[in-house]
Amino acid sequence: MMRIKKLIKNDASHYRQLRLEALSNNPDSFGTMYDKEFIRTTDNFRERIPVDNNNFILGSYMDEDLIGIVAFHQESRTKLRHKAYIRSMYVQPKYRKKGIGKLLLNELIERAKAIKEIEILLLDVITNNLPAKQLYLSFGFQIFGIEKMAYKLNHQYFALESMFLLIKS
Repeated sequence: MMRIKKLIKNDASHYRQLRLEALSNNPDSFGTMYDKEFIRTTDNFRERIPVDNNNFILGSYMDEDLIGIVAFHQESRTKLRHKAYIRSMYVQPKYRKKGIGKLLLNELIERAKAIKEIEILLLDVITNNLPAKQLYLSFGFQIFGIEKMAYKLNHQYFALESMFLLIKS
């Protein structure tokens, strides 16, 4: 049975495992490198799981297996608190095209709408990651900028598209 829940500190080992898989399978999609994250312990990952409602990681579980994640971070500075960021979205390849990403993103947006100050959601996506871009566009996200040469991996550059979704006006 599939369920979505906010990760807690006890989920650290599952979170570490899936995050490392994401960095290994899709190194061009994340700013972080696998070898830098691999040396981090489960305790390091436990410390990175937020415990407040304005910063969280949602996990999609199939039975006891963590199969998808997405992180949410609200700006803390007063003039920026109306903005929040969606980061580190990943679904295991064998579960893609089954609506898991859509469920994760929908749950994140609903939780964001429940936070009084948040008016806009922001995210970055690698230009050539068409499935992710299509998912975001299907939710109404709009592209507002492109950062050319945003990532460089093995002498190859990757552009990032910045996207936003107005959730309150």
